[in-house]
Amino acid sequence: MSAGDESLAVPMRHDRPRVLSYLGRWGRARRWLPDDARVVLDVGCAFGYGTAALAAGGRRVIGVERDPDHIREAARRFPWLQVLEGDAEALPVADRSVDAVVMLDVLEHVPDPHAALVEAHRVLRPGGMIVLSVPHCGLLARIDALNVYPALRRRFRSWQPLEPADETGPAGHHHFETEEIRNLLGSGFVVSRTARTGIGLTELVHLALLVAFKGLLRSRSAYRALLPLHLLVYLIDDLIPAGRYGYHLTVEAVAAEPAVRS
Repeated sequence: MSAGDESLAVPMRHDRPRVLSYLGRWGRARRWLPDDARVVLDVGCAFGYGTAALAAGGRRVIGVERDPDHIREAARRFPWLQVLEGDAEALPVADRSVDAVVMLDVLEHVPDPHAALVEAHRVLRPGGMIVLSVPHCGLLARIDALNVYPALRRRFRSWQPLEPADETGPAGHHHFETEEIRNLLGSGFVVSRTARTGIGLTELVHLALLVAFKGLLRSRSAYRALLPLHLLVYLIDDLIPAGRYGYHLTVEAVAAEPAVRS
């Protein structure tokens, strides 16, 4: 880390483990990060729940989030966390300043996934690690709630929109093959581990919540109140090692030289 890089100032630490420190994509990322990854950038951190989970054990985990509302919520819920305003394609930290970058369910939401990975490489020290998760082209990819519900809403125009954090571009909520991620990482990263988990049961629950409460009842408050059910089903589903049928893909890669092509 650069001595003059004020964006990485040391905040007060509260590093006790949390439920998400052990489960789902957050628990997997925490387990996969090496012990010597002491400064970690959590890109697309929303309001910091995953950032707090990754910080368990004493790492300095700095969140990056573009939504000002999420940043304010992170400050309210996790005041000891450092969350910077920024975008995956323009990270607000110096070159070669962090030991690891975590991007959990982020690439499918950005316009240019390759540009985001180029940025991740820029901020990583040589030999640093990236851990990313994306939706996988598995058995139930076609029932992705973030694709099916907008298609239904085009027919039923009175239905409420998705939450801003769930919005996707014109191409929809993209699902990736493992080889596609390898190609996006390019020559600047060496893939060291992958996992394909869950079969997508959480999408059935999420779609039902969206249709019932944002569609038919038009009650955003009821939908948001029941979202923990969606999370619970995801955490259970993610425990299933599903191979090529998996709904979730997690990839670990090490930054190598030369840098990724621009």
